[in-house]
Amino acid sequence: MKKKDNTKITKILDATVQIILHEGAAAVSTVKVAKIVGIAQSNVYLYFKNKNDLLLSAYNRELEQIKAMGRLETLNDSNIPVKIRIDNYIRSVFDYAIQHPDGLTLIEQIKMLNISEVSLYENNTIVINLLNEAISVGYLKNLPVNLHMTTVFNVLHRHALNIKEGLYDQQKYTYDAVAQMVLDALKA
Repeated sequence: MKKKDNTKITKILDATVQIILHEGAAAVSTVKVAKIVGIAQSNVYLYFKNKNDLLLSAYNRELEQIKAMGRLETLNDSNIPVKIRIDNYIRSVFDYAIQHPDGLTLIEQIKMLNISEVSLYENNTIVINLLNEAISVGYLKNLPVNLHMTTVFNVLHRHALNIKEGLYDQQKYTYDAVAQMVLDALKA
């Protein structure tokens, strides 16, 4: 059996991202991806079983990049106060958004397609567990976890896009100011 070429996987995922950012996630097709990469369409299927698998892989790659921002490993550490862990969650998404505003656009586009049998929110069990704990101890409002996640994501995504689009300079609004706005929306 031939070993999979990781550089080809990266090229296929990069092409998928390029299509999503320019045309939207619904426009992704294995034909378009193969054309951008310069391979036969059948080669895409050597790495991804179908279009949904390809989109989920692009989505999960972005989530892994958010996790790599450095603070998410603390989210389920019950030795750390929930308030600090919530701040670590917000900070991780904030840092990622500033560095990769298009990554959050990609995540949003893929979520809208409803391509998974399981809600894509449920893929993020570390955050879900943290938010449920914060609700149960009365730190966050007793509202559905996906509303809390959406609030964090959308505010930070819009902030990052505003910076990218030149609406204001990154230094104008500090992390503390933006995080406080998010917390004011979330806190009980």
